[in-house]
Amino acid sequence: MENKIWKGRITKNTDKEADKFTSSIEIDKNLYIYDLMGTAAHAAGLEKIGILSKKQLEKIFYGLEKIKDNIEKNHININQYEDIHSLIENELGKVVGDISMKVHTGRSRNDQIVLDEKLFIKDAVINILNGITEIQKTILNIAENKINIIIPAYTHMQKAQPVLLAHYLMAYFTKFDRDVLSFSVDFEKCDYLPLGAAACTGSGFSLDRNLLKRLLKFKNLDSNSMDIVGNRDFILDFIYSCTRLMLHLSGFSEDLIIYNSSEYSFIEIDEDFCTGSSIMPQKKNPDILELVRGKYSIVMGNLIQLLNLLKGLTSTYNRDLQEDKKIFFSAYIETITSIEIFKRLLGKIKFNNDKIKKSLKEGFLEATDIADYLVKKGESFRKSHNIVGKIIRFCIDKEIKFKDLKLKELKKYSPYFDNDIYGKVDIESCISNKKVDCGTEINQVNLNIAAGNKRIGSYKNKITELVKRIPRFEEIIEYRSS
Repeated sequence: MENKIWKGRITKNTDKEADKFTSSIEIDKNLYIYDLMGTAAHAAGLEKIGILSKKQLEKIFYGLEKIKDNIEKNHININQYEDIHSLIENELGKVVGDISMKVHTGRSRNDQIVLDEKLFIKDAVINILNGITEIQKTILNIAENKINIIIPAYTHMQKAQPVLLAHYLMAYFTKFDRDVLSFSVDFEKCDYLPLGAAACTGSGFSLDRNLLKRLLKFKNLDSNSMDIVGNRDFILDFIYSCTRLMLHLSGFSEDLIIYNSSEYSFIEIDEDFCTGSSIMPQKKNPDILELVRGKYSIVMGNLIQLLNLLKGLTSTYNRDLQEDKKIFFSAYIETITSIEIFKRLLGKIKFNNDKIKKSLKEGFLEATDIADYLVKKGESFRKSHNIVGKIIRFCIDKEIKFKDLKLKELKKYSPYFDNDIYGKVDIESCISNKKVDCGTEINQVNLNIAAGNKRIGSYKNKITELVKRIPRFEEIIEYRSS
């Protein structure tokens, strides 16, 4: 019982299997730095209201520094403790003696863990935002350097119309824009100080929450103690953002897997990011992309896990919530590792121009532009659609291309056809026809790339500002009361 910070009411030693079952130290040891920061800030708050003297506060700061050093050097047997909170409190006692018994005054593990989780997620958001913007920078670099490459666009997995490769890539850039916004909002949702809630009804001591807010660099004070200790909405929001980002990475990976296949051969994935087969010597498998695609299911499952965990819980804290850390740690790790490997893979992809150009010749990618041509000449669109459909059917039956048809043959379908049709519907013209500001015309795409570069700059500035709003242990223990 010596390491149990709740001993007193419970007189018997906990069953060994019950100890194992309730222990969370293997998971929440990852929160040690945040628990140290929270403990340092809370100690400063206790000094301000006279629970600790200045000298005692100095000793506690020294003790917390020592614990940090011992944890990072693996000098502590963490498995002897129930959780990270009991580890820090007991280890503090070994360093500073009975003064450590004052440190938990006016707080509970219930508000303590919410603090740790919020601080962790704020750091996690910064790491993910940095990763997303690096992927976006890679997209912009490829788009700028490959601006003249045209590929087939697909709907229903069937060839649809020609599109600039850069325009296709910028579609994912835009998806990642939304992810940047989502994670930025998640940071703000975490920026409410939970300390002061204690177990559920608020601390019995007049803690200066504004001091704690300042030391821990929170923007706001959370307002209801009962909601604070049971609230995990901020974790739900974070995992949802991870899920949606992984959905985007999964879709991107699927595209690249298809374009890398021998049936397409539009791209070549560098061998650094492929594996072979244990039985087929010729294989070069896109395993990395397949794993990124697969890891979406894990993160999506984490979201469902937390929703189910929270469903039907009574107000304030329930021990069920101990399980939330496994869930959001999993979501974060799968997301950040997928971001890092995808960024590296994307930057080394090669594009096979010959294969792409050959593919553009098949599938009547110019069909919609032929219909648009007739409309611009005076025909109704629905009639134009019908006319072009008949022409394409004829070409398929005769195994010829549209440009193989003579003008005399075209005029049998519509008098609006003229000699200029052949120049209006080549692949380059199909691209230049899409001048709408969200379209694939090259000038519009260049404008969107330029705008993307500006947004990357603004994102970097935003991340820099967010970093300033994250506390650091070394700064907190420099606190001196006036």
